[in-house]
Amino acid sequence: MDTRLTVIGVSLFLLGILILALLLNRVFKRLRFQDTGDPKNKPPRRASILFMLLALISIVLAQSCFWLSSQLKYFRPFGQDRSIGILAIEWMNDPIKSLRVNYTPAYGDSAGVENSFYLSGDSWRFSGEILRFKFAGEYLLLPEECYKTVEFEGRFLGRLPPNTSGELFNEEILEGGKTNAFTFFRDTKYFKWFAEVDSFASDFINANDTSSYRLNIQNDGTTLIRMIR
Repeated sequence: MDTRLTVIGVSLFLLGILILALLLNRVFKRLRFQDTGDPKNKPPRRASILFMLLALISIVLAQSCFWLSSQLKYFRPFGQDRSIGILAIEWMNDPIKSLRVNYTPAYGDSAGVENSFYLSGDSWRFSGEILRFKFAGEYLLLPEECYKTVEFEGRFLGRLPPNTSGELFNEEILEGGKTNAFTFFRDTKYFKWFAEVDSFASDFINANDTSSYRLNIQNDGTTLIRMIR
């Protein structure tokens, strides 16, 4: 997801480095200063603690921008219909590779990864994360609300097929997995003014044939699954 976070981070980082360089230059000048007794020959001013703090704050804010930008790499803004993608499920009649899954995000995959995988089970479900930005979103090009589909799970709601051997594919975590940003804004109360989080998860859906579904997330965070065919 494209934002201004990286550009702002670079600007803040360069500002912090520039201030530190000017302060160090002032320190070196004071160290090299020689008192000649001439009243016009005054030593350079001391490095200001205030400017040192400003430089450190700029660098810390820059690192925060870089971190948040990396966390948002796999998030996508909600479209007007709040669709998050198309899911194709093919029943394979195999106890291990029971379901062949193809998940196509509604708004192109930022990593260019084709989300095709297998799950074990006679049912499936999906879950993910939601971020809602409340401050400076327009300036930072942050959407009011964005989502990330985190994982798909498979499960046998009925009996496990006989003669099943091998490791089951109980879950498939999509690239990027669970994000630290979600955990941070969920657990840190001091940044609720900047962003809040929510999550979504569907119930397990029976799968005994080949079907396609359109996945939507409603305003209250509940999932809406519509069969296409």
